[in-house]
Amino acid sequence: MTLPLSDLSEALRDRYRLERELGRGGMATVYLAHDLKHDRPVALKVLHPDLAASLGAERFQREIRLAARLQHPHVLTVLDSGEARTAEGGASRLWFTMPYVEGESLRDRLNRERQLPVADALRIATEAARALDYAHQHGVVHRDVKPENILLTRDGSTLVADFGIARALGGAEGDGAGAGGLTGTGMSIGTPVYMSPEQASGGRDVDARTDVYSLATVLYEMLAGEPPFAGPTPQAAIARRFTETPRPLRSVRETVSPGLDAAVAMGLARVPADRFATAGEFAHALNQSAELPTARMATPGAGIAPPAAQDKTPAPSARRRVPIALVTLGLGFVIGLGVLFAWRRSHAGGDAEPGGVRRLAVLPFENLGESSDAYFADGVTDAVRGKLAGISGLRVTASASASQYRHSTKPLGTIARELGVDYVLVGKIRWQKTGGTSRVEVSPELVDLTNPASPATRWQQPFDAALTDVFKVQGDIAGRVAQALDVALGASQEQALAERPTANVAAYDAFLKGEEASLGMGAIDPAALRRAAIYYGQAVALDSTFGVAWAQLSRAYSNIFALTAPTPADAEQARAAAERARALAPGRAETQSALGDYAAAVQRDLTAARAAYQAGLERAPSNADLLAATALAEQSLGRFDAALEHLQRAAALDPRSFRTARRLAITYLWLKRYPEGLAAVDRAVAIAPTSVAIIHVKAIAHLMQGDLAGARAVIHAAQVEPTTLAAYFATFWDLFWPLDDAQQALITRLPPSVFDNDRGNWGLALAGVYHVRGDETRTRAYADSARAAMEEHVSVAPNDAQQHVLLGVALAYMGRKADAIREGERGVAITPLSKDAWSGAYYEHQLVRIYILVGEREKAIDHLAGLVKAPYFLSPGWLRIDPAFDPLRGNPRFEALAAGR
Repeated sequence: MTLPLSDLSEALRDRYRLERELGRGGMATVYLAHDLKHDRPVALKVLHPDLAASLGAERFQREIRLAARLQHPHVLTVLDSGEARTAEGGASRLWFTMPYVEGESLRDRLNRERQLPVADALRIATEAARALDYAHQHGVVHRDVKPENILLTRDGSTLVADFGIARALGGAEGDGAGAGGLTGTGMSIGTPVYMSPEQASGGRDVDARTDVYSLATVLYEMLAGEPPFAGPTPQAAIARRFTETPRPLRSVRETVSPGLDAAVAMGLARVPADRFATAGEFAHALNQSAELPTARMATPGAGIAPPAAQDKTPAPSARRRVPIALVTLGLGFVIGLGVLFAWRRSHAGGDAEPGGVRRLAVLPFENLGESSDAYFADGVTDAVRGKLAGISGLRVTASASASQYRHSTKPLGTIARELGVDYVLVGKIRWQKTGGTSRVEVSPELVDLTNPASPATRWQQPFDAALTDVFKVQGDIAGRVAQALDVALGASQEQALAERPTANVAAYDAFLKGEEASLGMGAIDPAALRRAAIYYGQAVALDSTFGVAWAQLSRAYSNIFALTAPTPADAEQARAAAERARALAPGRAETQSALGDYAAAVQRDLTAARAAYQAGLERAPSNADLLAATALAEQSLGRFDAALEHLQRAAALDPRSFRTARRLAITYLWLKRYPEGLAAVDRAVAIAPTSVAIIHVKAIAHLMQGDLAGARAVIHAAQVEPTTLAAYFATFWDLFWPLDDAQQALITRLPPSVFDNDRGNWGLALAGVYHVRGDETRTRAYADSARAAMEEHVSVAPNDAQQHVLLGVALAYMGRKADAIREGERGVAITPLSKDAWSGAYYEHQLVRIYILVGEREKAIDHLAGLVKAPYFLSPGWLRIDPAFDPLRGNPRFEALAAGR
């Protein structure tokens, strides 16, 4: 029985005037109403009779009270609620009101556009994830996340609506989930297309991860134009999620980055334990996949530095911002995808390639089995690649470059030319798990491309073996390839090919899942790293002598420590696992990688880190990632020439790695070798033309030469979503000033959410823009917002050098001279240029900015004189065009610096 609109209007006439119906769904009808008491429009939602009857008025009011407590920028809050009855006491309805939003629902936009721009979809999903994370932290799970419940305001903000029918996580006010929460009704609340598997099966104990699944479904639809699981009936849609795996997003939309594809796939995991643990982790993964700004300094791969060793308790909401050698490469976290099996030995010739070297790429083997077995096929590929890389006489392309050709339709001749190789190893693999047996079928093929126009098969042989013999198969393939290429194997190399990393197949399987998690999501995503750490932990639990698994477990925790608010627990996990790896496999390159990462990320001892990486290179001289890690440690130690040599070798081994190409370009530029720097930038652009990080470096290359017009031309030609581009430039290396007027104006309209809700970064970006535009009132206002955020951080992390210097900049904008100088000098004292040539140069630069802002011009020039001569991006050309230095113009000492004297 329905309650007529006229009767409903009559029942609510003392409080609301109903104007029209806005829409109806499976649970409620929504009306536009006018709040008579507060003279404002509201959305009034009336539950349908069956749901209202199941809940009861008392239980409904308890749930609404929970929802009304939610006050968040991306939550559409509940204003009022009640029970409407006719005058005769007959039919009644449960209702609640929310603010009326001028805009549209996400469903409206999807109906109109079908697919959204990637940047828009990311922003909407990230803001919704933050709203959900906030609700979950306050004990409320939504349970009906769908496009209809995501509202888009006219000013571009996202609001999650309809928390009014959420149930309390674990109960509220003494009401357990099974005793009074909505699940106590036995109903399956939600919308079939967007329900998680556990929710669709009627599970009573759904938690926050059900909302993660639903939001991942919504994001998939925004990007692909359709949900991952649809069907002609609700039952069909529900059944598909129990029996199928959704198509990868990149297979339907190639502009989706691998990191975003992996983040959505993890959000859609069938088992809750395989998803992100929280909506906040999901939001962070989306941010990382989009290269959203979360740091003040530009970093290769947007890595974030760890704190000083004695500083272990930063504010939970603060994320590390200053790059260091370990993380800044975006190091892919696993040293050379096949480190597990690269049982490499030192060989004659040292670092030099012997004459007649064979150049080989191992492309990802095609998985012929279930899609869920893809990680296993990748693991076998990496194993073969790692074994081949340990053979003298072969130069094997690094995995980061070779893996880009997964599912590629390019001719092998084209791939060989792009990778600079003469031979390509391809293959097909199937993991047979039928009839109680487990076998591996591998069909490798070595293709000779010395004449790219006429590829020829050099060797081909199928292998069929029990899973327990998979290591022998890997070694046999590598040995046969070497034989086909007329590469002689010494006794030690033959022994290395035959070695087995573990005798426990289950441990091996867990390890490969860890490899997939850490690489599929990217090394700079803490959620992926924690998931990987779980698998590595399973591997060592199954085989406590699995040395390389211990090494990877240590590296996972070292990176987690560097990328998040660090904890003593993460540091101890990294240390203990590294020590275990050293005890079990003291001569392995993988162990040295783990020790180096721990020294760099946790101990902040870059000298020790470099020594560990160098020891690894003695065992694996052709490992591109070890070369890059060594180079990054050397840069922080001021050894730029040595770093350049190592990066050049890494780029030769990993020619399609845009991170290595970008870091090589930065190194040339810091050394003021402009022609080589520009050439390296152009190579990076050719690899990743839409990367805002690459565009950023190319603009810097022009700025260093005093070419502001050239930098702006690069920025204007960028094929990057405008908000992402503007925010990135405003954050990394504080490059808001080369942006044009429209781009600067855009920054002033950006909310903190675009800066990952880091109000320190947001406030400084807007203060900087207003300062160069001459609006000192707004400069001080936004600088004060930054100050508040940074003071909170330094109060619990007193040895965070970057927060001190940036707090000093904020205080300088506010005119607080003494305080600004104190904070800037404190930051430089913690990490001086002499201690860390990479981060210290940036801190010194910020101190110069502080001195200029507060009128200490001679002190500014004193520090600027050394900084311009040091390896850094400040140059005479830069000084001539950067408006930050306008107060120094006319000073003879400054003019000499700007003239290059």
